Amino acid sequence: MNRYVEKLRTAAFAVLIAATTSPGAILAEPAGGSIKLLTTQFEPRQVVQVEVGEFHFVPGQVAPIHTHVAPSVGYVTKGAIIYQVEGEAPQILREGDAFFEPAGPRMLRFDNLSATDEAIFVDFNLEQVGEPFIVFEAPPTEAIDRRAQPTFALDGSTLESVDIYTNEVAIGESLELENLVPTFGLVSEGVVELLIDEQPAQRIAAGQSFALIDAGSSVTIVNASSEVRARIVTFVAR
Repeated sequence: MNRYVEKLRTAAFAVLIAATTSPGAILAEPAGGSIKLLTTQFEPRQVVQVEVGEFHFVPGQVAPIHTHVAPSVGYVTKGAIIYQVEGEAPQILREGDAFFEPAGPRMLRFDNLSATDEAIFVDFNLEQVGEPFIVFEAPPTEAIDRRAQPTFALDGSTLESVDIYTNEVAIGESLELENLVPTFGLVSEGVVELLIDEQPAQRIAAGQSFALIDAGSSVTIVNASSEVRARIVTFVAR
């Protein structure tokens, strides 16, 4: 099947894509096949690494009250979460929603909403030198299934915001982008091949993350399946 490519530009990168959009996305701003899920802002910080983890919460699991020294952004890949920052009203995050956990305030709730179904989410923690990704007020009494993913090293550039987008890549199609600022990705559905300049292709399946660090690199993301679409979530840091 021939690839169909449609041009899309954002302030962070130029994307060529042929895709449809998800009607369930929060804070959706459709732009040529890409949907902006969320924009976050925080105090400027010199980020030296982005630590990534995938959490699997059993039915009814409650997260201990905790704080973040480093701000965290993420995406719910399965189920639903009750989310509450101290001083704010609780929110419900469902599959396909993005979230932001700020540095400083207590996180009162980040719990599995369902008493019968698993919930899964992935978070990206923007850490300065020596910062932990999370601090518990008391040791957890229930096991937390956190599956570590690669930690991506940065050069200590000052960052103060993250834009989160979702993009669909149909069967036989591809997503091409020019990487201008640090961009982190998550394959939330399907399986893709990641082609960066002249490097060997990387095969990335649903639930796995990747990073585009080098400014000016040319990136192509190809749907590697002949049966299902792929969905890519990008976290564009500035």
